[in-house]
Amino acid sequence: MSGGVGRVMSLVAAIGVFVAMILALPMADPLTRLHAATRHSAWLAQLSVKWPYGVVLGLSVVIACVFGIAFGIAAGLVGATVAWLAGTYRRRKLAKRKQAAVADACRALAALLRVGHVPAAALNAVAQDAPVLVEVAAVQRIGGDVAPVLRRLAVHPGQAGMSELANAWEVAERTGASLTATLDALAERLVAQEEVRNIVRAELSAPRSTGRLLAALPAAGVAIGFFMGGDPVAFLCGSIVGQLVLVCGVALACAGLVWTERIAGADG
Repeated sequence: MSGGVGRVMSLVAAIGVFVAMILALPMADPLTRLHAATRHSAWLAQLSVKWPYGVVLGLSVVIACVFGIAFGIAAGLVGATVAWLAGTYRRRKLAKRKQAAVADACRALAALLRVGHVPAAALNAVAQDAPVLVEVAAVQRIGGDVAPVLRRLAVHPGQAGMSELANAWEVAERTGASLTATLDALAERLVAQEEVRNIVRAELSAPRSTGRLLAALPAAGVAIGFFMGGDPVAFLCGSIVGQLVLVCGVALACAGLVWTERIAGADG
C-alpha cells in the first residue's frame, strides 16, 4: 500500500514539474515568429513553433526511463495537450488583436483621407502607430505595389480584412475613386464580426468547461479509489494490463479535450 502511494506521488510530482516548465517558459509570440520568417527563413519560424513539443518529448523520455514506458507515454500525451492548448489560446488572442488593429488602421486612414491627405502620405502616417501596416508602408516608400503586399499579409490570422483593403486600394489607384467610405465600411464590418465572435465564444464557454471537467474525471476517480480503501495505482503500475489502461485512458481524455476545443473554437 505504502509503495503504491509513493509511486503515485512520485509520478504526480514528475508530471507537475514538466507541465509547470511548459507553462512557465513563454512560447514564442506569433508576431515574433512572423518577423523571424520574414527576416531569416521559414525553418526558423517552424522551430520556434515546435520547440515546446521538443521539451515535452525530452521530459517524457526522462519519465519513461525513471518510471517506465507507460508513464512516459502518458506524461507525453498530457504535456503535448497542454502545449497545444496554450498555443491555440495564444494564436486566437493574437488574431483578435490583429483584427482590432486592422479595423483601427482603416479608421485612421479614412480620417486622414477625409481631411485631405493623399493615400501614400496617409499610409505612412498611420503605419507609425499601426504595426500591421509597417511592411506595407515600407514597400510603398520604395515605389512598390501596395495591393500585393496587403493580400499576402491577409493570409495571417486576424488580418483577412487587409484583402478587402487591397482591393479598395487597387481600385482607387486605377480610377481615382475615394477610399474613405470603403475604409469606414470595412472597419465597421470587422468590428461587427468580432462582436459576433465574442457572443459565440461566450455561448461556447459552458461546453469548453464541461470538456475540461470530463478530462479531469479519471484522475478524480483514482483519488476516490484511494479514499475508498482501494489501490488503483497498484493496478495501473503493477501489470501490463494496468499500464495499457493508463495509456488508453490518458489518450482518450486528451483526445476528448482537444476535440472539444477544436469544435468550440471553430468560430475562429
